Amino acid sequence: MTTRQTWQVRALAEAECDAFVNVDAHAFGVTAPDELDLVQREEYARSRNIGTYDGDELVGIATAYAYRLSVPGATLPTAAVSWVGVLPTHRRRGVLSALMSHQLRAVHEAGDEPLAILWASEPQIYGRFGYGLATRKFSVSVPRDPHSLVAGAPVDPDLRLRLVDAADWKLTAGVYEEVARARPGMPERDEAMWVDAARDIAAMRQGKSALRCVVAEDGNGVRGYARYATKQSFNDAFGAGTVSVREVLAADPPALAALYRYLFDLDLMGTTSLWNVPVDGPLLHWLANPRKAQPALGDALYVRLVDVGGALARRTYSEDIDVVLDVSDSTCPWNAGRWRLTGGREGASCERTEDEADLSLGVVDLGAAYLGGTDLVELAGCGRVTELRPGSLRRAAMAFHHTPAPWSPSVF
Repeated sequence: MTTRQTWQVRALAEAECDAFVNVDAHAFGVTAPDELDLVQREEYARSRNIGTYDGDELVGIATAYAYRLSVPGATLPTAAVSWVGVLPTHRRRGVLSALMSHQLRAVHEAGDEPLAILWASEPQIYGRFGYGLATRKFSVSVPRDPHSLVAGAPVDPDLRLRLVDAADWKLTAGVYEEVARARPGMPERDEAMWVDAARDIAAMRQGKSALRCVVAEDGNGVRGYARYATKQSFNDAFGAGTVSVREVLAADPPALAALYRYLFDLDLMGTTSLWNVPVDGPLLHWLANPRKAQPALGDALYVRLVDVGGALARRTYSEDIDVVLDVSDSTCPWNAGRWRLTGGREGASCERTEDEADLSLGVVDLGAAYLGGTDLVELAGCGRVTELRPGSLRRAAMAFHHTPAPWSPSVF
């Protein structure tokens, strides 16, 4: 019988950056161009890096950035998990489990971040460690047509469009902040995060143009922006290029509609591709023929409650709530047990209790519902939440729900 090895995980020093990047390259099957390699080293220097060694060889890695995430009614310190990888020679031997467990314990012991979040390269992995799918997105591919939007899409004659330097993030930061105040799931962006969001690495363009930026503004300032790149192509119809949209955000519907009209009607382009559209955004309602855009629903941000009591107490709720949750959590046993959650629109408290439970659920499902975009009734319908007191499920679901839906604008 084979004995499963016990892996030791520790923090990595600055001098171990080369080995860290090497594991990432093997784990994801890539060789980073020099420009990206420099960016990776900058990110390494400002993140919390951990690793597992087999003798003298680094075989597994993970990191976490110190983020602040918008949640209903608040912005919380959050561990943004990234760069998770294991050498192909050491997979399925417990290295990943050791890394993820160590990281969650470290976040818990530090006591500052009640949440951890990630984008999953392989979604089937992270439920094992308590991460629940908390935000979704649409991707669409809109054929070029000056009349792509229905006639009823809003128009503001005071708006004008202007091309600006794509790297000038300060010009667009105010719009991002305004949207993030209303929509959960959006990280606060400091200068380093903005530089990354607007970064244009020539070696990564894959034939596309340099990154461009258009803003929608009036006399009071910028009300929306889009960062995008174009890739030229020709066929019998002449222009058949692609517009690839990195990010489009606006503070109001008329500004958003103006940006979409611009992106859908660029000369010599045949298709506009948007990889990340909010599920409750107006775009599919505005498209004259949404079927032609081939909308596809995808997973996005995964949320992990590291501190159940702290996380639930530090968001607000759409309706008054008084519910006892019986939470199971095998990875972070300090979360397991019964919690009484009370609160509403002005705030909440969440404390340990011996009272009988109203709902029973796992921490994965609590993470999925936390930002207000995944319905507890929906989770109960697939057997993942159990109602123990009649009527408590629907009331809790209404309280957890948030409008607008949570959305994450960029991968980290």
